[in-house]
Amino acid sequence: MNLKLAFGAIIATSLGLALSSAQAAYPGGSATNPCSLLTQAQVSAVLGTNVEPAKQVTPGMCGWSAPNQPNSINAKKIALVMSNARAFGFAKTPVVSSEKSEPANGVCDDAAYSFPAGNKSGLATALFVKKGNSYFAVHVYGFPDQVKAMAMEKTLALDACSKL
Repeated sequence: MNLKLAFGAIIATSLGLALSSAQAAYPGGSATNPCSLLTQAQVSAVLGTNVEPAKQVTPGMCGWSAPNQPNSINAKKIALVMSNARAFGFAKTPVVSSEKSEPANGVCDDAAYSFPAGNKSGLATALFVKKGNSYFAVHVYGFPDQVKAMAMEKTLALDACSKL
């Protein structure tokens, strides 16, 4: 399978899990608005470029992106997805051999990075976070350096946790 297709499939699976669990976690619409957890200035500072205002994609998902970019895996953008304990557990202990997990020390109450096993780029990383009874995932896109993408996710997660 083509590497870009594999990354796309993993990203879609991760987002699908988070989005489906967000629906179950927040019946009745009483969820934290994910767009309220990060400011445009915070996201711009972490990405190193100006971003457009937050766009609420679903009730549990918010995105920020740099303007005038092609809609591709290389576009610089951020997604913050509200989640639940089940999705967080899957991120910490992957149930498929094609995914890998790594603890993210010092982030909120508990956190773990999730990425494809053998992945040498930051194109498909995500940071899953627990703060009290709240769960969310931060995805940074458009940075092929995995270490840099993970550091960005950690900074944004810490910013978001300060508002929960």
